[in-house]
Amino acid sequence: MLFLFAGGHRMGSTFQALTFRHALRQLKVDIRTTDNPALDIFHLQKIRSSFAEADRHPEAFYFGKAHAAFPAQVEAVISAQHLRVFLIWRDQQDALVSDFHFSRRRAGHVYRDFDDYFERRGRKILLRNCLQKTVWDGIDDPRVKAWGYLDLANDFQKTAGEMLEFAGLSGVNLKALERSVSIGQLRKRYRDDKGTFFREGGKQDLQALAPNAQTMSQIESIVAETDWHKLAEAFEREDWMRIAVCGRESQDAGLRKSFHWWLFKTQNAQYLRRNVLPTIYKLSPRRLLSGAEK
Repeated sequence: MLFLFAGGHRMGSTFQALTFRHALRQLKVDIRTTDNPALDIFHLQKIRSSFAEADRHPEAFYFGKAHAAFPAQVEAVISAQHLRVFLIWRDQQDALVSDFHFSRRRAGHVYRDFDDYFERRGRKILLRNCLQKTVWDGIDDPRVKAWGYLDLANDFQKTAGEMLEFAGLSGVNLKALERSVSIGQLRKRYRDDKGTFFREGGKQDLQALAPNAQTMSQIESIVAETDWHKLAEAFEREDWMRIAVCGRESQDAGLRKSFHWWLFKTQNAQYLRRNVLPTIYKLSPRRLLSGAEK
């Protein structure tokens, strides 16, 4: 059985996935991974072949995580026969506020304010999250089910119990599971003492970040859009640089995306992202200026 966690960006999919990891660990169940680099960059052919391999071993437990948003991506990730897809959604404005804090703490990005963040990153995040929600809302498949992030955060045992039942798992001690995925325990287990990744967060207050009227108008307009074609076109306009380098993520992989997959597969991309790029970014004029102002 393949468990795939496909919720939106900064909407709680990591929390949802970790809940399952800890539940399976409690049950002493071995977890097999799919082709994670393929899921990271949406190498659609590799996703299909990886999931076909999982189907050949329905007695095993496979685990995957992906922010599939385009219809072609969704079709690829539901190509597996022995599959359960777990979605989790939260208010789009809440997710934006969460990403604003995440991008500054985790990635070290520097923004003058929320409006600067939205112009440089947030609009792209919002467009993709809205595209993802719109496309998945159109999927009618008993193997796919969605929950609300606040339900999992505020009524953990009930919501986690529903997810485990959907997965066909029983015998999990929900009280012990809740303790194991508390913020404190997650920070301790994953060495995140400063809360760089695991932040306390329920309902977020966007107005506390004082977005201007233009930013709020754009947010409201994007959230109100229900045509996935328009959301996809707008997102790809924002994503033009990555498309130029790696190709369109909504299409089958060509040479550029296959090379990107190979980099991830050999760990070279992770080394560059974790060690080289942060060092270069620290020398950017914006970052240096921000440091001087402090």
